[in-house]
Amino acid sequence: MRKTLRLAAVLALSGSLVSAQTPSPAPAAAPAAAAHPSLTGTWNLNLTKSNFDQVPPPASEILTFTQNDSHFTIAVTSDSDRGKENYTLPFSSDGADTPTPNSTFAETAELRVLSSRGEWQGSSLIFTEKITYEGNPGTLKSTFTLSPDGKTLTRVMDISVDQGNFETTSIFDKQ
Repeated sequence: MRKTLRLAAVLALSGSLVSAQTPSPAPAAAPAAAAHPSLTGTWNLNLTKSNFDQVPPPASEILTFTQNDSHFTIAVTSDSDRGKENYTLPFSSDGADTPTPNSTFAETAELRVLSSRGEWQGSSLIFTEKITYEGNPGTLKSTFTLSPDGKTLTRVMDISVDQGNFETTSIFDKQ
């Protein structure tokens, strides 16, 4: 009986040693973060493909994106019923609000962007701007989606201002 107990103890001990020396299977690698498309470049508004519904369309609009990791700037040049506008907004794609520099808009400007933020939803960039329009608070929420060939940028903008809620779809061609 003692031999049986010793043998059982040796087998138990050797089993522990074997399992301690046998490497455990490696944990499954976490899926890689989805790569986001680069919006960097200059984009010209294609008025004939765009839909402004009840909102007066601009005569022209050019967007220029620069991107460095999660940090962006968007430069806007437009000619609309508000006149010619040129401004640049910094933002990051981490969902945090970025205040607009004070010198970006005149105090008397009809439209002023107070802050902006970006965040990725899949391959679309959601860009939200807190604004004042005619002195009243509002929000512009744009969803930017790049075409598979990288030549067309679509912006669906939800506009919420005192005058109501509107949606526009702007199609931009890469310059």
